[in-house]
Amino acid sequence: MKCFLFPTLMGLLLSGCTIYRSEGRKQFESEAPTKISTASPSSTSFQLKGCKKEGRLETWFNEEFPSQSYELVTAESDLEIWRTHRDKRIEVKALQRSETGTQSCTYEFANDVVWNLYKDQFIRELENNLMTLE
Repeated sequence: MKCFLFPTLMGLLLSGCTIYRSEGRKQFESEAPTKISTASPSSTSFQLKGCKKEGRLETWFNEEFPSQSYELVTAESDLEIWRTHRDKRIEVKALQRSETGTQSCTYEFANDVVWNLYKDQFIRELENNLMTLE
């Protein structure tokens, strides 16, 4: 009796969960990867190109002779953010100073629209010391 009752009970429980076999569920699972990738523009809209620790001479040279093509976005005592255009893309250079040296990171944004969309959030994150000196 137990052998017959257990499989019958499991069959009833599983047949009650028709959402897992429905067309709506299949459609959701097939469309989800593309919806997720298009819903998160930050993954393709901007990216970190690289970081390096600058030496004292390089830091001094960059401070005294900044590149003419870069525009200063923000300047604080320990953080400077510069930007320039590279074709349609926006290149952003962040310089973070500390007692141990200067960390320089270069980011690339897809275009002006993306830069303007993420600019405030990007600056806040850098101000919160997300760049780390190693």
